[in-house]
Amino acid sequence: MTNVFGRTNSQKDRVTRDENMELEKEISTKYSKKTIAESFDIIEKNIDGFLTYCMSQNDFSELSQAENTVEIWEYLKARSIEFKQTELLKE
Repeated sequence: MTNVFGRTNSQKDRVTRDENMELEKEISTKYSKKTIAESFDIIEKNIDGFLTYCMSQNDFSELSQAENTVEIWEYLKARSIEFKQTELLKE
C-alpha cells in the first residue's frame, strides 16, 4: 500500500514542478532579465538563481491563479528582498 501512496505523491510532485516551471517560463516571457535585475537591484547574472529561489517557495504555485501581472510583479518584488538577504548571493 505504501508504494501506491509513494507513486501518488511522486506524481503530484512532478505535476507541481511542471506547473512551476511553466510559470517561471511565463514570467521570463513577460519580464526580461534586464528588467527584473534593474527593478529589484539584482545583478543580471543572478536572475536565474532568483527565479529558482522563487520557484522553491511553497506559495509560488499560487501565482498561476494570479488575476493580473501586478500580482506577479508584487510577488517577485517581495521575494527579491528575501533573496538579497540570503546566503545565495554571498559568493
